[in-house]
Amino acid sequence: MQMVVKNGGTFSLNAGESVLSVLKKRNLATFSNCGGHGTCGKCAVRFLKGAPLPLPADRKRFSPSQLREGYRLACLAKPAQDCIVEMAFEKEKEFILTSSALPSDALSSQMKSQVLLREDPEQYGDTFVIADLGTTTIVLQLVEAESGRVIDTYRALNPQRQYGSDVVSRMEHALAGMDHLLADCVHYLLEGAVEKWLQAGFSPLFVVLAGNTVMDHLLLHMDVSGLSHAPFTPVTTEQVVTDIAMLKCYVMPGISAFVGGDIMAGMLSVREQMRKEKVEKALLIDLGTNGEMALIDKDRTVCTATAAGPAFEGGASANVPGTDMIALVARMLSCGIIDETGLICEEYFHNGVTVDHVCIRQEDVRGLQIAKAAVYAGIHVLLETAGCRIEELERVYLAGGFGYLLDGESAIRIGLLPVQLRGKITAVGNTALSGAYEYGRLLMNGRAEQETVMIKKQTESINLAEQDAFQTCYLQAMSLTEMAE
Repeated sequence: MQMVVKNGGTFSLNAGESVLSVLKKRNLATFSNCGGHGTCGKCAVRFLKGAPLPLPADRKRFSPSQLREGYRLACLAKPAQDCIVEMAFEKEKEFILTSSALPSDALSSQMKSQVLLREDPEQYGDTFVIADLGTTTIVLQLVEAESGRVIDTYRALNPQRQYGSDVVSRMEHALAGMDHLLADCVHYLLEGAVEKWLQAGFSPLFVVLAGNTVMDHLLLHMDVSGLSHAPFTPVTTEQVVTDIAMLKCYVMPGISAFVGGDIMAGMLSVREQMRKEKVEKALLIDLGTNGEMALIDKDRTVCTATAAGPAFEGGASANVPGTDMIALVARMLSCGIIDETGLICEEYFHNGVTVDHVCIRQEDVRGLQIAKAAVYAGIHVLLETAGCRIEELERVYLAGGFGYLLDGESAIRIGLLPVQLRGKITAVGNTALSGAYEYGRLLMNGRAEQETVMIKKQTESINLAEQDAFQTCYLQAMSLTEMAE
């Protein structure tokens, strides 16, 4: 069969093959947020000819008139005849955070890549590479070891997104025999960035990589079967040494299946910040596809993680950053378009409401409620486990791109964060990168193992699913209203 993609070319299509699989092979689509299960709704296409019969997922996603016009989900659409397809999904828009506590080079991020090849590497001291291996994005930086100055930055979407936007989808693909594909696509990206700096004449000492436990396992070809079901047992949470472009790559140690090297890096970075600010008790929150939290005291840390899903990255169908989604929902609450239960008023219930050119549907609001309730309940359990009153918290450090852009007042307005945290919220940027730098310095001083062993001994990781208090608080926190501990 032949599939003609409007403004994209003509391609062969095998029987039983989905439209999305062909688009991905031809680099016309690079994502599959729900792993091809038809639940995220972000791969909409319109058949101009040869449309297959709509499936239940299509009927749930599109109106009757849209179905008649040929709209289908590309991940589920498997044409039985020659067809003409028009892509109806929007190009991915991602904010990739590189800002951290590290000082930046005077060169702008747009100019670095062009100017770097003409620079004299001798003007810098020893260098090494730091990397943030995120579920959604990947960032590498070439840094000067002594000063922490960022010489150059490489950023990209994680190519594993074609196998799903969350770690569960990717583990499913790895367990289905695609583990080598998941590892190779990331390894190739990392090597390409490092080789660019080697070709420019730089000689980095090593690479330090911070990622969550699943991302590390996938990169290192480790068996993820133990992470896919209870009791969620990783192969290891210790430091692993591999190689990237012939350089030693130190994959940072983690704490548990739920709290990986990225949060270890965050704790290293935040502890340094706390020392500077003379803060004794603080809460570190890093929200994204996964939501990790750590309550840090000078002698003890309690940490956990919760699955936020796609809500903090734009919701099920709204193509808008999660931080904007929170602000929009807060406005809808104030205007009476939705009530505290999250129900959209009858006028907009079926077709959604357009706010600032963004169509928000009932399922988007529900998705945000589920995610924000899990975060609020997670904070509650951390406080309870640590025996800490919320008034004792001196700072709340919001890490990552979500925290960097989040409006604190909107977060409190919808009940994502307790009202007692008003005025204590500080965005700290990409702590995976700044923490990876701290770890690199510790490696150079021979103190990395000593420091991380101490942190691990002082840290208790809890599984929220096993906490009765989490379930109770989670249900209460579903309301879209200001909440107090």
